[in-house]
Amino acid sequence: MKLLIIDDEVFVHGIFEAICKTIKGVEIVEKFKDSRKALDFLEDSKIDMIFLDIQMPEFNGLDFLNELDKKGLQISVAIVTSNPDYAVDVINNKNVVYFIKKPLHKYSIKEAIKEAVYRKSLLEASVSLKNIKKSNEEKPTHTFFNCNRRMINLCHDDIIMIKSLEGGAKIVTNKEPMISSYSLKEIESKLPASTFIRIHKSYIVNAKKIELIYDNLVIIGKYHVPIGRTHSLKFKQYLANN
Repeated sequence: MKLLIIDDEVFVHGIFEAICKTIKGVEIVEKFKDSRKALDFLEDSKIDMIFLDIQMPEFNGLDFLNELDKKGLQISVAIVTSNPDYAVDVINNKNVVYFIKKPLHKYSIKEAIKEAVYRKSLLEASVSLKNIKKSNEEKPTHTFFNCNRRMINLCHDDIIMIKSLEGGAKIVTNKEPMISSYSLKEIESKLPASTFIRIHKSYIVNAKKIELIYDNLVIIGKYHVPIGRTHSLKFKQYLANN
């Protein structure tokens, strides 16, 4: 955890340094007496947590928290003060994770860091879920194929399998089969590999449609599609990873 200390009393900086040296995985990146300079520092620095004194001259801790909100910065903040009455003013601030009453003790600092670590893990998990959702939303759901001299936009979920033909390919769908002038290799390059797998030199199947695999055959409804010997290993690896 990378920490920032903001307190107008220099001796407090020393206490933080002494205590944090005894806590594993913690690094004090910088210390400030002036909270405005700390704001400037945050523009170009990655900090996980701030220990913030409330009672400071001119630009106090409350002013600092308001500026954090305006900038849209999400950083865990532990409030440090000798006056517990300030808790009312900051309790609803989204960045505040802990409240420490002076004098400083190792236990309260460690507990504040624990809260910050927990919050960081929640934020990282939230970002990860958003990225996965965005990635899924960005995946194409349709592909254009040249069928019967027309460009047809086929939904991937409607495609059951594709069979190679001389001079093209037969696209078997939930509705009706279509003949495309594209080769099987061309069609394979257009479809998402996460869903469509080539199991034979002459066949590509929609993995989502597979009902059963039996005796080197893939069963999809009424279709029994052979698994080619040269494609067998790749198909097994695909099944193992999906």
